[in-house]
Amino acid sequence: MKHLYFSIFISLLSFTSFSQTYWKTISAGTEYSFALRSDGTLWSWGINNSGQLGTGTAGSNAPVQIGTDQDWVAISCGAFHALALKANGTLWGWGSNQVGQVSTVQLTQIATPIQIGSDQDWQQIATGTGHSAAIKSNGTLWMWGNNTSGQLGINTTVNTNAPTQVGNAADWKTVSLGGAHTIALKNDSTLYAWGNNSLGQLGNNTQNDTAVPIQISNYKWSSIEAGFASNGGVLPDGTAWTWGFNANGQLGQGDTQLRLTPTQLGTGTSWQHIYAGSSFMYGQMLDGTTWSWGFNGQGQLGIGTLQAQTLPAPVSLLAHSKFALAEGGTDAAGTALYGLHVLSIAPDSLSICSVGANYGGQLGTGNTSNRSAFECDVASVASTTELTTNNLKLYPNPSAGQLYIESELPFENAQLSDATGRTIQSFDLHAGVNEMRFPSLQSGTYFIRMGEQCVKWVVE
Repeated sequence: MKHLYFSIFISLLSFTSFSQTYWKTISAGTEYSFALRSDGTLWSWGINNSGQLGTGTAGSNAPVQIGTDQDWVAISCGAFHALALKANGTLWGWGSNQVGQVSTVQLTQIATPIQIGSDQDWQQIATGTGHSAAIKSNGTLWMWGNNTSGQLGINTTVNTNAPTQVGNAADWKTVSLGGAHTIALKNDSTLYAWGNNSLGQLGNNTQNDTAVPIQISNYKWSSIEAGFASNGGVLPDGTAWTWGFNANGQLGQGDTQLRLTPTQLGTGTSWQHIYAGSSFMYGQMLDGTTWSWGFNGQGQLGIGTLQAQTLPAPVSLLAHSKFALAEGGTDAAGTALYGLHVLSIAPDSLSICSVGANYGGQLGTGNTSNRSAFECDVASVASTTELTTNNLKLYPNPSAGQLYIESELPFENAQLSDATGRTIQSFDLHAGVNEMRFPSLQSGTYFIRMGEQCVKWVVE
């Protein structure tokens, strides 16, 4: 009778589940943005003066689909060019190509996606101001584009417009590109850096450039991210570290002095990730709270003001699972620094939220108004569909840590995640009614994800 009662009870209510067309991944370029939807389509918006939107048309202040392909799986925005991966492991690029960063024989602007080479084993991509990188499934790292400071790591300072392997190592785990430098982790979580070091961005206690990877510190790192000329990272103990250029307080150390080695950010031990932008940074805690610091001239810190911050300031924002900060680029004279907006994805509505500069429509809101506080208003353009599903029921909702999930079909690897998108537990469902108990959960919002369906669950 208990199960029957709850079935009748839930039939009188509705709960939100999202169809296949929700925003899945975001990336922020200098004055433009990209988003990947769960149906495999790719969308872009903002300024398109270098073909960086990949649409072959003029710029747009609202999302525009790139072609009709539905097999995109990853995207990375550089200053004025972009890379993307398809489900078959092929690599694609477009946009500015003055120094070969898109990788073609002709160093001319590429207005729509072109395939880079013919290999089908690419696994990860990264972009900087004028250089590009990709890791293959065998763990080898390949780079191309601008190399005037040795940022390609191939022991020369000559540009190349073809992917070139970095050394002989086959144990690269992840790579992140800055304005003219590169940082990367190996599978053992050790950190390496190379390229321009005039502002201490390599973190090796010098200001000398290097054209080959050199190990930085003896720490093991959980995550790293390169900004234009500064970097951030998190260690397994939850401490956050920053280093490099700091004229705008983007290191969060309470001053504007550059750091030649990784320096701990405060005393906190519950950092989850540091996001590095052009002249500012964001940090996310394990509890989902978000902090920002650095330059704030366009409101990109999301704190409701235009006041710069040299210490982390709380962002007035519900916990979001993903952020993308514009890393930035310079003008032709190498003076003015651009890249002053931030994107995020709201885990409850899966809409895109944004803040900061919008003079070129880079926020995707359908207008060109800047803002200093996050708003989540790209859902209608994205046509995120809400529906009430009949083949899946979750009840009671809210509850106190116990619920029932009724499914018409068995399902493997369902996931319980918190408001930040962090997976708490995975479990399998059998057909019929599944009784679930999560006694250690604190009060708050959680999500049960089963394939393309996402159900919001509130724990009292």
